[in-house]
Amino acid sequence: MEKLYQVKNLKKYYPIKKSLFGANKYLKAVDDVSFDIYKGETFGLVGESGSGKSTIGKCLTKIEEISDGEILYKDKSIIKSDDKTIKDFRNNIQAIFQDPYSSLNPTLNIFEIIAEPIRNQEKLKENQIKEKVASLMEKVGISADYMEKKPREFSGGQRQRISIARAISTNPEFILCDEPISALDVSIQAQIVNLLEDIQKDLGITYLFIAHDLAMVEHISDRIGVLYMGHLVEIGEAYQIYKNPKHPYTIGLLNSVLDPIPRKDKTKLLKTISSDIPSPINLPKGCVFQTRCPYKTDICSKEEPKLKAYEKDHKLACFNSDKVKNL
Repeated sequence: MEKLYQVKNLKKYYPIKKSLFGANKYLKAVDDVSFDIYKGETFGLVGESGSGKSTIGKCLTKIEEISDGEILYKDKSIIKSDDKTIKDFRNNIQAIFQDPYSSLNPTLNIFEIIAEPIRNQEKLKENQIKEKVASLMEKVGISADYMEKKPREFSGGQRQRISIARAISTNPEFILCDEPISALDVSIQAQIVNLLEDIQKDLGITYLFIAHDLAMVEHISDRIGVLYMGHLVEIGEAYQIYKNPKHPYTIGLLNSVLDPIPRKDKTKLLKTISSDIPSPINLPKGCVFQTRCPYKTDICSKEEPKLKAYEKDHKLACFNSDKVKNL
């Protein structure tokens, strides 16, 4: 398969106040992360809040500049590139964010919101732009009769559909979906995910899908990466991550999902992860997950595990994967 993105040893550090002795301290939001995204697929990123998911998305779209590492888009660096390469790159990417209301200009009507990126990239007459906007609105399930209305006149689900119409208005190759369903009612979330899948089939778009809802990530993703404290601890095909997880953190995440059918034995405790979360500015040496891991051994506090192949297309960073009990 053709690689659209190649992320190599990505680091994103945020400087914070100096310590008492004058040494610089950093919050390591993303620390030495490597993975690929293939053309036409949906690559999911999961992890707790603060794990670095959104930061990675912002680095891949150059919303944030990286601290170290390399990002290649279609085999070309987006870190060390000329203006033309960056312009071509920006013309081929778009983003859909968590809060559709704050991501839409409240002073513009829907026609102006969707037409703006079209005007920036295409030389079309005004009647052609209006026809294209109407077509895009119908494609995402919003009547073109409403194009003169403003964002405040729509529901949350409708606003996210408008965000999607704006995102696909320039025929992008890649869309960052950064928590696109988190702010929506549960009844609407599945509709938006299904819409994204339909658009992907029609246009061949590649997605980076970031979300907390593990069920939705499983449903839409081809491959999934699991992040913990800025470290990629497991990566594989969606069925591998959900049916045969091998990292203790991945298993803990999946066990934390509430069963829609109430448990018969209400005295039985959920197998959730320990709450002993380390400070993001003072992470433990060795494995960053060791303070919460039931399988910790001496080596875990001395060395940092590297992401290695467990089986075909399935990698994890764990010294004790042979001891880990499955779901």
